[in-house]
Amino acid sequence: MRLLSMGALLSALLTLVSALALRAADATLAVAAVAAVAVLFTWYAQLHSSDEASALGLANPASVLTLAVVGRRPWATILPALAAHTVGAVIGGLAALGLDDRLGDTLVFTQPGLVVAAVGAALVGVLGAWATLSVDGGGPEALASVPAIVGGAVLPLGLLTVFHPAAVIGLATAGLVPWDVALVAAGTLLVASMVGAYAVSVLVPHE
Repeated sequence: MRLLSMGALLSALLTLVSALALRAADATLAVAAVAAVAVLFTWYAQLHSSDEASALGLANPASVLTLAVVGRRPWATILPALAAHTVGAVIGGLAALGLDDRLGDTLVFTQPGLVVAAVGAALVGVLGAWATLSVDGGGPEALASVPAIVGGAVLPLGLLTVFHPAAVIGLATAGLVPWDVALVAAGTLLVASMVGAYAVSVLVPHE
C-alpha cells in the first residue's frame, strides 16, 4: 500500500510539474524540466529496487508492464499500480486546472491528431521499455530522460508526458490535451511498453 501511495504521489507531482512546464518561456525548457523530473523519480524508484523485484514502476506505470514481461514484477500488481498512478495523475491535473487562471498562457497552440498520437506513443513506448530494462540492469538513471526527450521532440507539445501514460490522463484532466487523444496515446504507450520489453528481452536477454 505504501508503494502504491508513493506511485500516486509521484504521478500527481509529474502531472503538476508538466502543466507548469507548459507555461515555460520556450518548448526546450519545458521538455528539459519534464525530462529532469523523470530522471529524479527514476533515481528515487531505483532506491527501492532489490535483486528479487524492481521498483521502477514507482516512477512510471508503463514500467510496471515492462517489468512484468521480464519477470521483475508480479503480473498481479499491474492493475493496482495503474489505478494508483492514474488517480494520482488526475489529482495533479485537477490541481493544475485550479491554478490555470493564475499561470498565464500555455505553449500548447495546436492539438495532436489521433494517428500522430498513436504512432508517437508507440515509438516512445518501445524506447521507454529499453530505458527501463537498461536502468534495472544497472545502467544510469539518466537513461530515463531519453523517452521524455524523444517524445517532446517528435510530438506536439501537448503530449509532453506521453512517456508516462498516467500523466497524459492528468493533462487531459487539466484541459491541456483532448480526452480522445490522451486515451489513445496512453493505451498505445502501454501496449508498446510490453512489445518493447519482449523485443529487448529477445535481443538482449535480461537477467
